[in-house]
Amino acid sequence: MRAGLLSALLLVGCAGSSPAPSATRTQALASAEKAPRGSVADLALATFPGKGEHAFATDRGQVIVIDAWATWCAPCLRSLPLLQRFGKEYSGRGVRVYAVSVDEDRSQIPKFLAGAGVSLPVLLDPGGFVLEARLGLKQMPTTWVVDRAGQVRFTQESFDGNLDDVRAQVDSLLEDGQ
Repeated sequence: MRAGLLSALLLVGCAGSSPAPSATRTQALASAEKAPRGSVADLALATFPGKGEHAFATDRGQVIVIDAWATWCAPCLRSLPLLQRFGKEYSGRGVRVYAVSVDEDRSQIPKFLAGAGVSLPVLLDPGGFVLEARLGLKQMPTTWVVDRAGQVRFTQESFDGNLDDVRAQVDSLLEDGQ
């Protein structure tokens, strides 16, 4: 994501600053670049607020919706509550929804989530380096729909006020058993 994400974010109206990647982030990025692009089957991200990690391999057999967001992204404030409702609506149908914060400073996350009324499972990718390398993250927010085998089947960049396309993709995967 180095300079790419910040340039894209500034172009779409989400602004923030990102310091140079730490050695840990550089290692995570190098590791992510070796894995197949468009797959989350072997991807793991830190959980928030805990110190654990969520491996998407544990979601095998489920349809997954992953949303990349940041506290400084105005469209994210509008999209996350809709994803919250979507997650509740689809939770009994084999769908998991995760909100992945790319914030470098995690101290703002609780206030943002409380203000948005969101209690989705939150994962962390500080700077978005892993999501950029693995899923092609370019702008905030970005939502991916992942099939039961862990392959990305749909990407929605930005937020147009609804989740109709995400819903259609999830419904299609549920109907096809994929």
